[in-house]
Amino acid sequence: MKKFLVLVACLFGATLSAIAQSPGATAAAAPKSQADLDYEAVFAVWRTPTPEGLEPKDPAFWEHQDKTMRQFAAAGRAFAEKYPADPRRYNCWVQSSFTRPWFLTGFKPEFAIAPRETNLVVDQAALAAFRAEQARLLTIVIESPDANPRQRGGAFFALLADARGAARAAGQTFDITVYRPLVDRVVTTLADERVMPVVEQYVGALRQQSPEAAAAFEAEMQANPVIAAALQTAVEKQKAEAAKAAEAAKVRAAEIGTIQFTAADGREVDVAALKGKVVLIDFWATWCGPCIAELPNVKKVYAAYHDQGFEVIGITLENPGLRGKETPEQVAEKMAAAKRKMLDFAVKQEMPWPQYFDGKWWKNDYAEKFGIQAIPAMFLLDKEGRIAATDARGEKLEAEVKRLLGL
Repeated sequence: MKKFLVLVACLFGATLSAIAQSPGATAAAAPKSQADLDYEAVFAVWRTPTPEGLEPKDPAFWEHQDKTMRQFAAAGRAFAEKYPADPRRYNCWVQSSFTRPWFLTGFKPEFAIAPRETNLVVDQAALAAFRAEQARLLTIVIESPDANPRQRGGAFFALLADARGAARAAGQTFDITVYRPLVDRVVTTLADERVMPVVEQYVGALRQQSPEAAAAFEAEMQANPVIAAALQTAVEKQKAEAAKAAEAAKVRAAEIGTIQFTAADGREVDVAALKGKVVLIDFWATWCGPCIAELPNVKKVYAAYHDQGFEVIGITLENPGLRGKETPEQVAEKMAAAKRKMLDFAVKQEMPWPQYFDGKWWKNDYAEKFGIQAIPAMFLLDKEGRIAATDARGEKLEAEVKRLLGL
């Protein structure tokens, strides 16, 4: 994955990333227009590969990512200026929020030990200016009648996510109600089901902040029959998704300790046989930026505590790039190439633990079984094979491993 801030784990980030990966889809049966070619060129920047040999521990890796994200943002904005009526400009603006540049100026001393985003030195003024302009552009998408649901929903999601991040970085509390005027404008202007991506997210965020205020807002929406019906459908969908997530959690709790497979390198893996040890089940992929960013931390903890009973098992959601039109021979070739890429990566990155590979991407057997919706997803098992932590990342991983090992 080229961009650390792509939220493969995000509700709308994955959708927009999918759009970006096939930018020429609108011209499949006809010669491409100049706008088609220019749009492809924008996302060619987004797909700029990381130079061979660069790793997250290298400052040059982060400098490359930052430069690429700046170039992509500039290219997207230039496309919008050149084609002010092309609805694809909204994709550029929204994706640019999910792949926001850091405006990197240096590295904190702690970077040498923990190479992650919190240890970057950034140009705060440039970052604030970028965020302000992005907020303006995203607001345009949210209020535009011609934006499709994915674009409008992605824009509001990105707007809230960036505002939360900015508030957290400043040590402030995020207040969703500051966006109520924007929501009201959307509801008043569109006045139909097009408002739902915004209303749903606003209600969800407001419910976390104040259930009473959320209930009052929902009551207001009942005055609009179209919105009320759509809102009820959304509520039922949320309940169904919550029930599905709860069931997946039950399955994980009951069965994650029974994982058994032949690893991609031929090793036999049986988690049940590892009772008495602390085990990290890591759902990841070579294309996942946040996964790779967390890797140095996992390797550090593994090196420090493996001899004392800490094991890591990888479940890889590799994407062989199947399009559904391949011959069996082509499918086999792509699957083998994806498997080889993952194994080569593991060797190069000095990841000695076994990896499960089935080449099914998000349909990975264990990801489906355990309800994995975003990666990295990390489940730390205690010595009895029970899930002890689901958020043990960064410094918390070592602390939890030590606690579970009794050190």
